[in-house]
Amino acid sequence: MSALLSEADLNDFISPALACVKPTQVSGGKKDNTNLNGEYEVSTEPDQLEKVSITLSDCLACSGCITSSEEILLSSQSHSVFLKNWGELSQQEDKFLVVSVSPQCRLSLAQYFDLTLEAADLCLMNFFQKQFQCKYMVGTEMGRIISISKTVEKIIAHKKQKQNTDVDRKPLLSAVCPGFLIYTEKTKPQLAPMLLNVKSPQQITGSLIKATFEDLAIARDSFYHLSLMPCFDKKLEASRPESLGDGIDCVITPREVVTMLQELNLDFKSFLTEDTSLYGRLSPPGWDPRVHWASNLGGTCGGYAYQYVTAIQRLHPQSRMIVLEGRNSDIVEYRLLHDGAIIAAASELSGFRNIQNLVRKLASGAGPERKRNITVLRKRRTGPSANSREMAAATADPYHSDYIEVNACPGACMNGGGLLNGEQNSLKRKQLVQTLNKRHGQELAMVDPLALGPKLEEAAARPLSLEYVFAPVKQAAEKDLVSVGSTW
Repeated sequence: MSALLSEADLNDFISPALACVKPTQVSGGKKDNTNLNGEYEVSTEPDQLEKVSITLSDCLACSGCITSSEEILLSSQSHSVFLKNWGELSQQEDKFLVVSVSPQCRLSLAQYFDLTLEAADLCLMNFFQKQFQCKYMVGTEMGRIISISKTVEKIIAHKKQKQNTDVDRKPLLSAVCPGFLIYTEKTKPQLAPMLLNVKSPQQITGSLIKATFEDLAIARDSFYHLSLMPCFDKKLEASRPESLGDGIDCVITPREVVTMLQELNLDFKSFLTEDTSLYGRLSPPGWDPRVHWASNLGGTCGGYAYQYVTAIQRLHPQSRMIVLEGRNSDIVEYRLLHDGAIIAAASELSGFRNIQNLVRKLASGAGPERKRNITVLRKRRTGPSANSREMAAATADPYHSDYIEVNACPGACMNGGGLLNGEQNSLKRKQLVQTLNKRHGQELAMVDPLALGPKLEEAAARPLSLEYVFAPVKQAAEKDLVSVGSTW
């Protein structure tokens, strides 16, 4: 066996433990088939069994990656809770509904129902307006713009500090993916100091909406904010202590929207309309629909890495950005070159397999400052390819970046567990993600977050809640948990 092979080189699949199996419950069976806990005993057969269901809270609870109090908070994040709560609140005249929706959810619904993005947007707005009397509906781009702007500002400040103090030059890690954030806090607390504490577009959008209504002297309890997000981890993000004040009452996914339509016996396409004035009429005061319904360059998850390198490039007009691919499609590096030197670099890294490698290299002391194996380099130079050095230099090296945009799901946010990707095999899911990424570039208008970010934050006219407070958990032993999110 090769000495280089380690446990961390295994693939993403982890067999379910015994604690992950929910006991089958008996309904109407013989009484002597069950024990005192109501669990069916496998020595006999029941007359009738209930359908087994595994909920999100079941999976998280048995993995031990959230506390019991967090589990209680999580239980308030579902479409059934939304239907119940809004059904009661809508009877009060002074209450109104606000809905925010991410671009990944919009594209997923459009693809699922075989619609253009605009048709799906108008259909979704018309559905919430007619069925739930929604007063405002927004895209999350304004929250993303501020999130990107704040991220770039902090990376630049951190890099200057490193250059002045000659401190350890490990990269900063994004915290906008709640799956990776939970995983880091609960299982890899030694990486917590590397996390950049800027909130995600979901939370900043909530903070912006809350600030808008405060300026209009509208009390917080006058509106109910429903957020449509691509993965179930976003429910946990909204339940974090520092997120509870961001004005988000419930988080659901496109899968839950489809389930809600089925339960209400409604056809999504029956809400099709050509009334494009909905974009403006459902925008809150001061919200430009051409901005909050848009997106930005740099990828479907936010483009944080790309936008940081773009910001540095604007400070060095003679520099040149190159895009490098990693050992697999879930690693990309944006590298900025000036006079042959690397002046900035940022990477995107997705999927639990790549996260395992990231942890091993950053947490084991074999990070960016490690010395390279001279023997290996010599072997490369004497290899059969005359261009081997150039090929090695043209491979993404995220561990030497200034910043890494980390996403728990392989394929990043377009493969979120809450999207309408069905129970497809890995090849079909990859193809679907590629299709959605292509549609993102073709059907969404693009805005410049670096130019708009400071203006939007200033226009808020009040301090916004923009930072997470990390809570790494001390451990007696090293452990790995797969974050809630889909894998190929």
